[in-house]
Amino acid sequence: MKILLFLAMALSLFASDYNKMKTSFDKGDINRAISYARSNAMHGNIEAMYDLGLLYYAKGSTKEAKTWLGRSAKNDGKGALGVAIILFVEVKNSAGYKKVMEELINVPKGEIRDALMDVSRDLANKRDDASAESYLRLADLYYYDKIVHPNLSVAIYLMKQAARKGDAKAKELMGDAYWRSNYTVDTLIVAPQVGNALNVALEYYRDASNLGNYDAMAKLGKLHIVGPRNLRRIQYGVELILKAANEGSDVGALMAAELYQNGQGVVANYNTSLEWYKKATSFCEVNNFLAKTYGASEEAIGYKEAYEKCSEEGSVKRRYHILFEVF
Repeated sequence: MKILLFLAMALSLFASDYNKMKTSFDKGDINRAISYARSNAMHGNIEAMYDLGLLYYAKGSTKEAKTWLGRSAKNDGKGALGVAIILFVEVKNSAGYKKVMEELINVPKGEIRDALMDVSRDLANKRDDASAESYLRLADLYYYDKIVHPNLSVAIYLMKQAARKGDAKAKELMGDAYWRSNYTVDTLIVAPQVGNALNVALEYYRDASNLGNYDAMAKLGKLHIVGPRNLRRIQYGVELILKAANEGSDVGALMAAELYQNGQGVVANYNTSLEWYKKATSFCEVNNFLAKTYGASEEAIGYKEAYEKCSEEGSVKRRYHILFEVF
């Protein structure tokens, strides 16, 4: 009975340490997060070894990261995937990409692993066989908040390859990369490496639109409205935004709502604006706007609840991908 009780207490302690580690990481206190993971890793916890490797990578201690991810892999943990992700950023030649492939040989199949393998094989052998989807999936990994230490230069390169292969989403993202817009929902990408080349952005958006990407169409419309004089075609921009909105683009719906709210290129119409806002509730802040608009009515309750939920998801319930393993 005492042994069982001790085991239960130990498991409880590990779980508590994991939660403390994750909370510390979310708050930006990497050193404290490392201390919790290291304590468990030093006692042989394989999952903690993996997490510790990721945390060291977040801190910028690549050597320590590889050491602990390597220990995880040697103990049948999934550290090899973490090592491969780090190595891919460091690669300078074909031999380096082959080393990435070697790390992945015993890693179970999965979206990230398979994309890394396909793209590394392309680059190692100077071929062009990997799909646009593989390049974009990898770009998504290195740009968005899916690893502890993103690399924008690598992400942009991968996006560009996916766009070259005709992927409509990749073309939209490349348009985003070349347009420094103040419009907060246009893009999550801020890419100082490529500069602010609006003509290039416009070309990428146009190509994506022609492939049926209506979010890109809405952005193309906005660029024609707010861009410099040589790009400005206001009525055409309005037409593109409204078409995108009518085709189901949430970005287009939000832009259409703002057009009718401000009377920009259309006759201002409060009710029409409100109807478009209702179709753009995938944007968290729109729910807050609608909740305030409807005041104390029953309709306001649903929007208020939706806003509270999406706010919580955005600030607390981070979507971890290769982070973290529970120990």
